[in-house]
Amino acid sequence: MAAFLRRPRAHTRPMELEVRHLRALEAIRAEGSLTRAAARLGASQPALTAQLRRIEGAVGGALFERTARGMAPTPLGEAVLGHTRTVLAGLDDLARAMRALRDRPQLRVGVLPTVLAALLGEAASTAAPERPVDLTVVESRAEAVNALVADELDLVSHVDYPGRECFVPDGVELVEVGHEPVFVMVPPEVGHQGVVDLARLVEFVWLMDRFDGGEFAGHVRDVCAAAGVRTPLIRTPDLLRAAQTVRRGDPVVTLVQALAGPGGMAGAAAEIRGSPLRIRHVLLSSSRARTQAGRVAAELVRAYRRAARERCRVPGWFDRHDGWLGSAS
Repeated sequence: MAAFLRRPRAHTRPMELEVRHLRALEAIRAEGSLTRAAARLGASQPALTAQLRRIEGAVGGALFERTARGMAPTPLGEAVLGHTRTVLAGLDDLARAMRALRDRPQLRVGVLPTVLAALLGEAASTAAPERPVDLTVVESRAEAVNALVADELDLVSHVDYPGRECFVPDGVELVEVGHEPVFVMVPPEVGHQGVVDLARLVEFVWLMDRFDGGEFAGHVRDVCAAAGVRTPLIRTPDLLRAAQTVRRGDPVVTLVQALAGPGGMAGAAAEIRGSPLRIRHVLLSSSRARTQAGRVAAELVRAYRRAARERCRVPGWFDRHDGWLGSAS
């Protein structure tokens, strides 16, 4: 007797409801008519009817029934439509939020690669929470000013020095953030108790960062001339080479900013007596961003003071000196 083999029945996945299905159900509920709902959705009435049947097959029962007043939800339909309205309202809220994010103008911020750069993004976001912050590195004062004049940036965090203050053209504003001392890391033969005289340092080669297009080197020359000492030989190696030079114990003086930053030069530092070398941090802004510049500057001061309590290279220096960026007053 021949045996007949029966193929196993294929299992089909149940249809999953999509947003378009939910919008179709809401249109039928709101219009009370398949014809009007189809017109509202830009579909034909037969196509909408077929779609409703597929949806009802997916949920396991009729969602609407015909009444004298038109299409009305069944009890199952009421339950499904309650969830439908919740989901659609959430999606509409999400769409509005995304549009608002896309439409918000960015706060375009340029930053010189100094220790303050690490604080700038959070300070700008805190000061102008309604505007996403877009950070761009600038290498020189001329580049910063040109970008502001050309409306390519709204704010730039920059620096200048005593006697070498920034000149700003019409349409560019300057807001002072505060002054920061420059400290030194010295070779072992320079004994000190945290303070060293400038005259003891000029016999060594000085290593310094190359930021700001050489303006800081000019500040060093100005300070040495005012003190009646010769200008030391200044070199501007990259950070890796400078760190290797210091680790070898070469007789060099390394100039460092007051705050130790991540990835910066490690080691103990000393202050130069009288702190003649100093940096003034400023915010340059377009005239349109003047208000934001003032708020960002205030946030930067607060952020720097918080950081100074833990990261000052000469512990307690700001507590002993008033009027500086990291000082309480």
